[in-house]
Amino acid sequence: MHITPPIAFLLLATLGLNACVSSIKPETKQLDFYDFGLQSNENRVSFDLPIEQLSATDAIQHSNIRYRLNDKNPAQVFGYTESRWSTLPAELLRQKIVNAPSNNTSCNVKLQIAAFDQVFDSASSSHGVVQLQAGLIDRRSRKQLASTLLSAQSTAQSADARGGVAALNAASTQALQQAADWAKQTSQSFSECQTSTLP
Repeated sequence: MHITPPIAFLLLATLGLNACVSSIKPETKQLDFYDFGLQSNENRVSFDLPIEQLSATDAIQHSNIRYRLNDKNPAQVFGYTESRWSTLPAELLRQKIVNAPSNNTSCNVKLQIAAFDQVFDSASSSHGVVQLQAGLIDRRSRKQLASTLLSAQSTAQSADARGGVAALNAASTQALQQAADWAKQTSQSFSECQTSTLP
């Protein structure tokens, strides 16, 4: 089939335009990664009892920075699309802990992060909430002697991921301090937790 010059020109122009369009990639926003920064002595928490385990529920132990809208549906969980944790929440809390030596008691502490969310009460007001499930464990019998749910919160200074991270940093320190105080006080009620000669 013979193609006249005008038609050939149009075909070439169309092919060239398609090639240009296919070479254009959509602009992608670079993710922002957050942690709790370099820890100072003020942000570190000392435990009198050894920490046997620090974990988080599966819904929390990932890199998404979660938030909730209390004024709309407090049961619905959202995640910031352009912001992520640089490490897992359990590791963020672990970096705050000064652990006790393990040879002076037969009682250990187990901690699990049950909540780790920025909670919005309105479009401009939010706070970070950290909940810890704490348990006191007899290292010999593996029996759980006591347990409790601890909760701490801190006001966010800005209604975004940056403000939420700073609020969760402060709230996690408070929650860990509550756990340390609870473990120390509760262990005094159990003979299993008194000084021992365990290796």
